[in-house]
Amino acid sequence: MRDDANRDRHYERLMATIRAYRAGLILCLIIILILASILLAGRRRFARAIRIDGKSVCLVPNKAAADQVRTQLLAKGTGDLPGEAVFAEQWEDCTWPVEENEVLSVSEAIDLLRPKLTVLVSAAGICVDDNEVVVMATKELAEKVLDTLKARYISEEDKLLAAPKFRQKVLIADTQKPTDEILTDIGTAVGKLCQDRKSAKTYVVKPGDYPARIANKYKMSVSELYGLNPGLKGRTLYAGEKLKVSAPAAPITVVTVKEEVYTKELKAEPEKIYSPTLPRGERRVVSEAVSGKKKVYVRCVYENDKRVSKTPLKGQEIAEPIPERILIGTGEVSAHLDEASEH
Repeated sequence: MRDDANRDRHYERLMATIRAYRAGLILCLIIILILASILLAGRRRFARAIRIDGKSVCLVPNKAAADQVRTQLLAKGTGDLPGEAVFAEQWEDCTWPVEENEVLSVSEAIDLLRPKLTVLVSAAGICVDDNEVVVMATKELAEKVLDTLKARYISEEDKLLAAPKFRQKVLIADTQKPTDEILTDIGTAVGKLCQDRKSAKTYVVKPGDYPARIANKYKMSVSELYGLNPGLKGRTLYAGEKLKVSAPAAPITVVTVKEEVYTKELKAEPEKIYSPTLPRGERRVVSEAVSGKKKVYVRCVYENDKRVSKTPLKGQEIAEPIPERILIGTGEVSAHLDEASEH
């Protein structure tokens, strides 16, 4: 019995030893596999992939190079405009295996990517009846444009009865536009606001756009959108394609209320003086009439440079008219004839 117990203890110690060796062997194999993976990964080259709208376009050496490409592209797209710049497309960069792909320099990547990206710059849009008509570089410039437009129809001599206003709903809204759609010259912007807008606007389709969404954005019906874009109905929209949007609109109208003064000529009724010393029916002007003058104050409403209403306010006489004085004969004709023959 004692020998059996000893054998059991030896067997259990042996099995424990075997299990320990087995665990150690498995651990060694795991460590070897990890080291092999690290060695293999070290031999594999990685770079930084620049992806546009989810598609890899090119590789650059590293994250710093990708950031430099992005910064320079935004700077080139912004030009001298002060607004913050972003890409219309989705930009991302991530680690990517080189394999057989070419790794570009920063300048090469810029040349490749520039025609594929649209840089949008923060700006201020002048909207007329919810339609964006003019885009200025800053809100301050947009306000100057509207002030200049109001002053266009006012002279130094004008007496305003109310501040000039627009007949349409006009507001300044934050927007993002390509640089070629952003103005910095006030005169050019005023000219665009004054002219008839006979052509529709151009809209660049963005990812996720569909006809109803675009039409709603520009306060149009889907049928109106289809009418401006023959062949659009029933087909898929693609990001980057251009559509005509927004029906033509009238130019902006400045309403100005002024007090105008003009001089009105006053005439008095002739003063008749009946004289028995003149033959009946004979008329003789004793003194000529002199016209009087009266200032008339009028409230005038103008739409741009066209007067649309005129309302008298008050009048002020500044010179009293003097009537013409006329002698009218009432005497007998025979008596006058006798007097004439005696002489």
